Amino acid sequence: MRSVFQYVRPASLEEAIQWLAANASETVVFAGGTDLMPAMRKGEISCSYVLDISRLDELKVIGLENDRLVIGAGVTYTDIVENDVIREQAPTIAAAARCVGSEQIRNVGTLGGNVGNASPAADSIPALMVHNATVEIVRTGVIQTRPLAEIILGPYHTSLMPGDLITKFYLEPLPAPYRTVYQRIGRRRAMAISRINLAAAVLIDSQGAISDFRMCIGSMTPQPYRASSVETMLVGKTPNRTIIVDAARLASQDMIKRSGVRSSTEYKKPAAEGLIIRSLCELFAVDMGEDEKQCEP
Repeated sequence: MRSVFQYVRPASLEEAIQWLAANASETVVFAGGTDLMPAMRKGEISCSYVLDISRLDELKVIGLENDRLVIGAGVTYTDIVENDVIREQAPTIAAAARCVGSEQIRNVGTLGGNVGNASPAADSIPALMVHNATVEIVRTGVIQTRPLAEIILGPYHTSLMPGDLITKFYLEPLPAPYRTVYQRIGRRRAMAISRINLAAAVLIDSQGAISDFRMCIGSMTPQPYRASSVETMLVGKTPNRTIIVDAARLASQDMIKRSGVRSSTEYKKPAAEGLIIRSLCELFAVDMGEDEKQCEP
């Protein structure tokens, strides 16, 4: 059964914060509505108030601040794809944004909404985690900043409390000479939820060795995770076929340790290994050769 609610549109961020301070337990926040509205139609969410923050300019900032890339929680995926600063400083974020839904969804869906929904298949979260993203949260006028990894606790479950409002994301820029990649597997190439997704970044030193490597995998475990064992293994190595395959196998082993053996493991393990190999082939500019089929998921 659909709930009856009152629609509230604050004129400013301060007004939104004040509203939440007084009505947090009865209010849901509307940013783009791409996840919220279907859930409300199904009767999965009920509330007394819907607080529409979609038109607040304070949540739409994009820029560099103290060597960090700042992206407002109300920035849409279309904004991300079209922004030159993001494409230069965080190309992985732009690549992930291009994979989200349809053009209509990208026009209204927001970065803050995607994180707040905490879907394990969210396209933006692995890319954000590769940039060591931190999240600015406001509650009753108090501003706090926390690592994104501390926000996502599990499928559709976060550490956010009633009254918390995500306002900004702070990212470590990864411009050239960093190389980045974002890849995903879905039932279709477009308009499909990710079955497995992956974001990665690498910096190669003057000797051809890996000096910095970051990889985050989503949809394979209850929440996206940085593949720290793979990152440690690859730093200092020179990219080649052998270490790419070894990295993929290590990552799939970590996946099973984190999520256990499930009915989907038989599919996801080889698919994940193939996706990782394909992604690292692209990232490291390593040609696996015509006879090597591991690059295909």
